Amino acid sequence: MTTANPSTRHLSFGEAPVLFLVGLNLYIAALYLNFAITVGGFVVPGVLGLVGAVCLVNHVRNLMPTALLVAFLTLSLLAGGSGSEMFDIRLPSYVQIVVAIGCAHVLLCSMGQYMVAVRKTLLAWMLFITVGVILEALFPAFRELSDAFRTWAFEGRFLYTYDARDLREYGFIRPSLFSQEPSHVAKAFIVFATGWYLLAARRRLAVLIVCTVLVTMFLRSPFVVFAVPLALYLDRIASGRPLTRVFAAGVPLLGVIAVTFAEIFSTRWQSIMSSNDSSFFTRYQGPFAVARDALEQYPVFGVGIGAKEALWEFVRDSYSRNFTDASYLYGVYLDYFNNALANSLMFFGLIGAAVFYYLIAYWARSFGVRAIVSLPVVLLFFMLDGALEGIRMWSSIALVMGCYLVAKQAHDEHRVSGQRPERASEPPTGSSSLQFPVARPAALPRRVLGSGTPVGRPR
Repeated sequence: MTTANPSTRHLSFGEAPVLFLVGLNLYIAALYLNFAITVGGFVVPGVLGLVGAVCLVNHVRNLMPTALLVAFLTLSLLAGGSGSEMFDIRLPSYVQIVVAIGCAHVLLCSMGQYMVAVRKTLLAWMLFITVGVILEALFPAFRELSDAFRTWAFEGRFLYTYDARDLREYGFIRPSLFSQEPSHVAKAFIVFATGWYLLAARRRLAVLIVCTVLVTMFLRSPFVVFAVPLALYLDRIASGRPLTRVFAAGVPLLGVIAVTFAEIFSTRWQSIMSSNDSSFFTRYQGPFAVARDALEQYPVFGVGIGAKEALWEFVRDSYSRNFTDASYLYGVYLDYFNNALANSLMFFGLIGAAVFYYLIAYWARSFGVRAIVSLPVVLLFFMLDGALEGIRMWSSIALVMGCYLVAKQAHDEHRVSGQRPERASEPPTGSSSLQFPVARPAALPRRVLGSGTPVGRPR
């Protein structure tokens, strides 16, 4: 078993190497901003994450599980049901998802290093979002600064400008906080808050709840509420304590969430229930309708990775209710594969998708993350994000799983030493450091539970 350097794991924030801090923050900026460049006419998102991977590449190990994922994706590229005539069009999507998984692997390998720096960095980004959405909602000058940056950074790409919709449904214009749209802020908050909570100890639940309530109130994105249950669920499994208390606490928590939804999102909920919410349709109803039709024609191995053009007729039939102009829809329909879980069913089919998720669970298990953790995390972010090939989504998954791993190892060590941990990132007395498992398992686990360009839409 290869382990992280025991002498570096618990160094203070200031003692962490500059290259590590730069790489980590580039990853975080990538999953927050989704900044992109255009190469050969193709939009390449997550470029900051790619640079971050270069900064952290010296931590890479444990490559076999990732190689199996790449081999599966290569097979999907070469033998997808849509045929070889779309190979040149599908190739960019293949390259993007391979790079995204590779970047996630690099990040997960490095998460065992300098955990004090990781914890404080995630806290800073979580507070940046919490304070930032309040400032943008209350002070027009701050909003103008944010909008000026967004106009410059995302020129030619989608920008959330649905002010009239916000005023109608929420009573004010929702903050985008230097990102493309409010939902990106919400998804980033889930990652930062969950990761920080797993690595912190003192007053962490109070801070998490306060920040979640504030961000929900001022951002008005329903995604934000996933932060608390996800953090509690992962922390409970990491500590080895039974989940019964989490479920018991979940009953009143669900009541609070229900009241919050009824109060804050009542207009939005009515729009969804009446099938008039275009955001909900393009994120859930539309993609799964296309996936259903694709599975009827390509049930076993799907259309192949990235073969969105083969799905045009399915998109036309499913989206015609919302887009009556077929010529307009044809020009933009590639932007509407806005659900990574539905994408995986379209691209890989039923058998292929089962293999895909099995290999993801195997990849995570090779680091010590059981399927009861990895698959819920993966499926949650697949449902929240629209980019199966995006660095942003895969880096979010790696960041959350990496924080869970370190928290679990801290609890395991303290349990052996008979002490109760003060912090998940501080070593127990008499212990040199947390051990970060990196060797691949000797055999596959016996049981597993169980879009080239992300384009935002109003959430």
